[in-house]
Amino acid sequence: MSGRTAAGEITMATADDQVAIERLHDTFKLQQKAFHGDPDPSTASRVDLLKAIPPMMMKNAKRIAEALASDFGHHPELTAYMFDVLNVASRAEYVANNVARWVLPQPRELEPHLYGRSRAWIEYQPKGVIGNLSAWNFPVDLSIGPLTEMLAAGNRVIIKPSEQVPATAELMAQMIAATFDRDQVSVATGGLDLARAFSTLKWDHLLYTGNARIGREVMLKAARNLVPVTLELGGKSPTVFTEEALSADNVRSLLGSKLTKGGQLCICVDHVFVPEALVDRFVAMVRETIEALMGDFTTSELGVAIINRKQFDRVQSYVDDARARNRASVIEIGSATTGEPPFRMPLTLVLDPELDSLVCTEEIFGPVLPIIGYRDFDEVIERIRAGDKPLGVYIFSENAQLIEKLRRNTRSGGFTVNAPSLHGAQESLAFGGVGESGMGRHHGFEGFCQFSNPRAVFELGAGAQIKTLYSPHGEETRQFVKTVSGGLLG
Repeated sequence: MSGRTAAGEITMATADDQVAIERLHDTFKLQQKAFHGDPDPSTASRVDLLKAIPPMMMKNAKRIAEALASDFGHHPELTAYMFDVLNVASRAEYVANNVARWVLPQPRELEPHLYGRSRAWIEYQPKGVIGNLSAWNFPVDLSIGPLTEMLAAGNRVIIKPSEQVPATAELMAQMIAATFDRDQVSVATGGLDLARAFSTLKWDHLLYTGNARIGREVMLKAARNLVPVTLELGGKSPTVFTEEALSADNVRSLLGSKLTKGGQLCICVDHVFVPEALVDRFVAMVRETIEALMGDFTTSELGVAIINRKQFDRVQSYVDDARARNRASVIEIGSATTGEPPFRMPLTLVLDPELDSLVCTEEIFGPVLPIIGYRDFDEVIERIRAGDKPLGVYIFSENAQLIEKLRRNTRSGGFTVNAPSLHGAQESLAFGGVGESGMGRHHGFEGFCQFSNPRAVFELGAGAQIKTLYSPHGEETRQFVKTVSGGLLG
């Protein structure tokens, strides 16, 4: 059962959470047993699993769009197709086409005088049963996207979608059940009690996507069982414009990132640095671009609603805080919000906010864009470095020296030039954060490695100096030490 509260907040009914928790434990044991029976599935069987994903996505595309619209209140069909259908299908195809290469043993060099013709290599073993606690903003992409690398690595997987998107969660449970055996992939649906119980299991690996506060709780629970975790968190990803790069096309690209899912994207532009003399021009270009593309931003059919009242009130509180400090610094593009579902608000620009204001200290995750004028490029770098390391650092520039300077002097999960956020859209590029924005990676080969055990294998060959290697160390060892040290030792 699921529904929308009077406040417009979608919730998953929790009355049956105990049943859901019991089923989770049963599924976990079932998958453990299945893994023990087939601990190293063939490459062909992995490819077969991966190839089942694209047709599953296409067959259910319309239902996915409808479920997202139900959960968000307003969510355009094309947005669903782009991010939660085609993106996932393409990722599965990419992984299926590359897994045969990824699983190959990787040879390692040995010291020939000591080890002769011995061999050494890294083999990527499946880890076992993996849990995926996914977020509400891209519920299908964040649930089934990482599944591709998990399956490529030979694992079995249980997905727990966010309780904030019950319609989409229930649909994914149906899709997965119709496509995979329960002992291979399963979706656990339920409320907060189930979510809390999920991270207490003794997973072979656990992926969590969401905010840093919950990420810490997940990691603490996982640590009790020494479960390795991948945390995909948030952060305040900055964008920098240099003077020559302020153009209509680049402003359009910036807004394309900022307004993805109404700003509810972990790698979207959080705030922007603009040369001080160009701030007014930048604001005018933002307004012109929005009005040309969307008309009234607040009511446009092309926009995505804020997921629920809790998130709406949070974003609105950041705007209220900025307005209370300096009313003239807040510019709204679009009609006033009604404060009723579906939750929509104007694109709100905050000019030169104070460093301790909420738009500067908190991840925004909504249609609010702080604009910070600067005179010196080094000041921009220092301000970025003063904050937590973000998921992405972005720059619009034609100046190769400044691009390189920003890249070398900042730390982030990704770095993108002239197209913010697009590093996260690449199937071949590792995706993840550092510090407060997360740890670990998925996507591509690095994702395959993340969900694999890189076992070191050594095979003794002819010519190895066994007597030299093992204790007790006698005359053979003494002669070897003298030889390799040039007579300095031994």
